[in-house]
Parts: sequence; structure tokens; C-alpha cells
Amino acid sequence: MIIQETNSSISSILRDTFGPISEQVRRVLGLLDNDENFAWQIWWCPDDADWMFNPEQAEEQYGGSYLQAGGTAEKMSVELRRREDDGEYRFYIVGRDHDLAEPLTETIDVQAAHEPRHPAELFTADQAAPVFMHYVEHQTVPDGHTLRLIADM
Repeated sequence: MIIQETNSSISSILRDTFGPISEQVRRVLGLLDNDENFAWQIWWCPDDADWMFNPEQAEEQYGGSYLQAGGTAEKMSVELRRREDDGEYRFYIVGRDHDLAEPLTETIDVQAAHEPRHPAELFTADQAAPVFMHYVEHQTVPDGHTLRLIADM
């Protein structure tokens, strides 16, 4: 199952109860406004993880790997945290294909943070939705996207 969190606190299961998951993903990303809705995160846990009755334990065990967006529907950053083969978690900024050596000339604002980004690392809700849907289905980002490692996370 996929767990969704808004602003790092309101959690629920992402389900197709109210329509296709792809439409829900696009809608939630479209609600980002860097005010009441400044961040959205999804992470996978197995159906038998008992998330409904023990969410803290499920999050502790499975919530370390996630995909999140922060900012506004018109300008957001997409970030991936995942456990690598060595067992360590690493945090990445997701971007459309570009040279990772190019300068970071843009900024993303999420709450009080102002973080540097490459123009290819900024997404609209429409651009980010397929990345999130790929994560829902495969727990990774689609091929062709860059991952810029953030060493201090």
C-alpha cells in the first residue's frame, strides 16, 4: 500500500476509492500552495504491515524511503530518499535529464527554506504527477530523470 502524508503530519492510505489514483495524485500536487499545503510525501509499506492500527511502527520500518514534493503547484521540488544497497539512506533532488555539473541558478521556497535548484529540478504539478505515479507503481523514479545527491541529509 502507498501511504500519503501532507505537511509531514496528516497521513492516510492512497486508494482509488474516490477515483483513479493518477487523478488523485495530480489533484494533491495541484493543491500545493506553500501555505496550508506546502509538502506532500508518499511511501510504500506492505499490506500486512498493520499501518491502520500501528502507524508509528510501520513508518519506522518502511517510511525511511519516500518521494516528496514541496513548494507550489506552479513551482515545486521533487525529492527522493531511499535505502541504497549498502543499507544507508540517501537523499536526492530529482530532475529532468540535465548535466548535474551545471550551476544551480533557481531557488525553491518551502516554508522558510530557500533551497538552490537547477531549472530542470523544478516541476509543475502536471510535470511531477507522472514521476509520482511511477513511484506508486515501482517505488522509484522513471528512467531518464537525474538524481542529485544531497550529502547533508
